[in-house]
Amino acid sequence: MYTPMTREQRRLAETMRSTTLEFAALARSREEFGGGMQWLKVKKFEYLTRYRRDPLTGEQKAASIGRRSPETEGIYERFIKERAELDRQIAALRPTIAEQTRMARALRLTRAPEEVGAAARAIGMSGLIDHVTIIGEAAVYAYECEMAALLPREMLPDGGMDLLVAGVHPTDVINELVGVLRRAKIEVQRAQLSADKAAVELRTEEGLSLRLYTASTLGGLIDQYAENSAYGAEAVQWGLDLPVMHSMLVDRNGRAAAVAVLEPRAFCMLRFMALDVEEMSLIRREVSAELNAAVVKLVHERWTEPFVDDHVQSIGPLHDLLEDGFPTAPRM
Repeated sequence: MYTPMTREQRRLAETMRSTTLEFAALARSREEFGGGMQWLKVKKFEYLTRYRRDPLTGEQKAASIGRRSPETEGIYERFIKERAELDRQIAALRPTIAEQTRMARALRLTRAPEEVGAAARAIGMSGLIDHVTIIGEAAVYAYECEMAALLPREMLPDGGMDLLVAGVHPTDVINELVGVLRRAKIEVQRAQLSADKAAVELRTEEGLSLRLYTASTLGGLIDQYAENSAYGAEAVQWGLDLPVMHSMLVDRNGRAAAVAVLEPRAFCMLRFMALDVEEMSLIRREVSAELNAAVVKLVHERWTEPFVDDHVQSIGPLHDLLEDGFPTAPRM
């Protein structure tokens, strides 16, 4: 159901992960220096002005920091110096990233659809990475990197990205997310409720669906799941309470993206819930169940932590997979 990465693939994945997370952190720091500063003369005085472009409207906005003085001159000098240092560090990493991208193509680590990679990269290089977690099937691309194993290509997901976002309602972060995507030259259509009304959906011009959930909207699905499986609902909540995991995915061009994903056991619990409560076609249900079974096998055989015994005993599909489908294997 999966193929372990070769030594060369695994070594590249590990170095790419380190480089990708470092580059994304630098990009997030550089984002704070977007736009610029300059001295503007008003009558006989000079004022330090900070300007930035609004990502939603494209309008350039300016704000005065203060009249020229030793204090504002210090602010200006620090701004220019720190921005230049970040630009230097970012430029120094680009040749390494280009070589790793080339090697990822050569070693066939090109996995995620390009539109998924582009959206994930935009989020990962912005401050939203601390508030947006991939909770849907696109997280599988990160789990492959974390567990050094490749699923069959025909099994890989292409159904968009489900995201857990901060806030009471998904609309709380839509403007910020749209701004981040537009800065990356990814245009999106007007937001609308998803077909099951459990999420707010954005769709890019390339056709990628981004479904936004919050802890509150997921809570409604968990309550619905509890009607059929109280222990299963508890397992989902347990998984959502685990710390988010920072990883990467690699798109079909070989370009990596920093991502935040659920711990893989939590992903499995959430997918069991989705298979129980979400409306989906028979074919879609079979494909999703097959993918989740593959991730369960990955976790069982290659993840550092085992499934919790109480969850195995209380969630029928998980118990059946572990009891009947997979032999016991040593953990990595």
